[in-house]
Amino acid sequence: MSARRYALILALALLVAFVAINVVVSRLTPGARLDLTASQLYSVSKGTRETLKGLAEPVDLTLYYSREAGESVPQVRSYAARVRELLQSYVGMSKGMVRLREVDPLRFTEAEDRAVEMGLQPFNPGGAGDPIYFGLVGANAVDARIAIPFFAPQREPFLEYEITRLISELEQPRRTKVAIVSSLPLSPDIARDPRMSQQAPQPYWLQELARLSDVEILQPGFAAVPDDAAVIAVIQPWALTDGEQRAIDQFIMAKGRAILALDPASIVSQAAGAPPLPPTVAALDPLLASWGVAVSRDVVLDREGALYLGPDQPPQPLFLDIAADRMNRADLVSTALTRGMSLVAAGAITDAPVAGVTVTPLAKTTANTMRLPANQAQMLPPGQALLAAWAPTGRRETVAVRISGALQSAYAGAPLAKTKGNAEIILIADADFLDDRLYIDSREGPQRDNGAFLLNALDQLSGSDALISLRSRAPSLRRLTEVDKMRVAAQARVAEAQQRLREELATTEQRLAALQSKGAGSGFFQGNLGAELSGAERGEIERFRARIVEVRGQLRAVERSFRVDLDQLQGVLMLVNVWLAPILVIAAGVFVSWRRRRRARPAATTEALAP
Repeated sequence: MSARRYALILALALLVAFVAINVVVSRLTPGARLDLTASQLYSVSKGTRETLKGLAEPVDLTLYYSREAGESVPQVRSYAARVRELLQSYVGMSKGMVRLREVDPLRFTEAEDRAVEMGLQPFNPGGAGDPIYFGLVGANAVDARIAIPFFAPQREPFLEYEITRLISELEQPRRTKVAIVSSLPLSPDIARDPRMSQQAPQPYWLQELARLSDVEILQPGFAAVPDDAAVIAVIQPWALTDGEQRAIDQFIMAKGRAILALDPASIVSQAAGAPPLPPTVAALDPLLASWGVAVSRDVVLDREGALYLGPDQPPQPLFLDIAADRMNRADLVSTALTRGMSLVAAGAITDAPVAGVTVTPLAKTTANTMRLPANQAQMLPPGQALLAAWAPTGRRETVAVRISGALQSAYAGAPLAKTKGNAEIILIADADFLDDRLYIDSREGPQRDNGAFLLNALDQLSGSDALISLRSRAPSLRRLTEVDKMRVAAQARVAEAQQRLREELATTEQRLAALQSKGAGSGFFQGNLGAELSGAERGEIERFRARIVEVRGQLRAVERSFRVDLDQLQGVLMLVNVWLAPILVIAAGVFVSWRRRRRARPAATTEALAP
């Protein structure tokens, strides 16, 4: 047998064996996956496995997807494959307790009518062509139904959470209730109805919460927290009365579950032109004191963790970047958070030992910090001025904690003097972190874990520990981390150059305005320099004007240079990551083939010359 024929037969045998092994494995272990992605995108979390393992009755899932219409939108088409693969993993791991079928709701068919009846929302980009249905309907043994109206690609980080939450709710249909005390303009009724969201947009976190839980917002003057509430969230409250504080205290003594967001200075609303929110840091002082915890009246600045608010601005230490590695990786609320959080003018949390009470930090700053009085922080001093007057304390400040244990009531003679069991309280010294502009991208969804932190806390405090690991998962779109690092490093250089040029521009414009006003004093309209200006002064004006044009050109050049460098680096990384490996494989194959042919030629010549 010739070597060529042997190689061909061997290749065919390997191909047949590969196909056979895949068929056998898929039959014997239909739910098995080998996930080699960096973020384990195609592996279900522990919470999902626990939920599927605990199913007592079958759950029927129906995936509605408009195949033909979806083919016209590449982003939806690729995401549909992602959703389908994940659902098939659920089926394989559930041992028959999750059953899946897919329906293509063609236009003007009973399937489309059924999709509309189930509450699915069609997507019609551009208003032309057939609508795209892409949602999920779940049903349990008693025919209770829950729907995910539309799988939006920008919500991919929440995909597994939403599906597992749907299955969990079908297993235990009762929704938990969350009571909210807040001075923020919140409306859960509007949050539940997408058609009204354009009239009164609600925060992203509230929309998420109202979709999955019953929300009751308490109004000023409330005498008690509803008994059927599982947890209370006190977020930037008004100046609570003694009776309202007692009501919160007694709810915590009875249920032992609360999340508190108390802010020494509201910055985001003020920066957006809205009326400043009331200071809330002292709203629950009696309760915190009885637990041995306090929130500072001044705000924390962090130089190393300062956020850049724009490519042409210096870092702003009032805006804190709490990276994932500065969050508690052992706590259920923060262990799955990988994207960090953004806080604004947060306070510092301190604690004193109290018997039976444990205070566990959840998020901390770097050690390069200082504090600033809240009234000065609310004036929004420029980042450059704050950095110029930097006086570091050398402390790593704590901005979020978990308070656990047997808590005592803050009020002597109250009906409930202490918690019935171990309480679990989450306290964060900021409320601005829930503003959408800090962590939501309008096209790609959440970029930071601000909302995930709150929703994780509410999930965990209401007893849904299995869902904690699902709330924050990285999207399948991988970022070029080297580009991101270069962007952050270059922003400082660009900001410094732009600041210097702007200062020169401002000085030049002031001198030009002074000379022009001198000429305008002759009674002519502004710009007519009159006869009072000498030839030297007119020449000076022309030089100022030329310099202004030159400086503005330099500012544009700095920005262009910044973008060109990033584009070049991104192109190089794309070449290395995407094209280099196939090019090397092809080159290696060509080289091996050339070497074999070269070696074969002398052998053939020798055989031909042999007698």
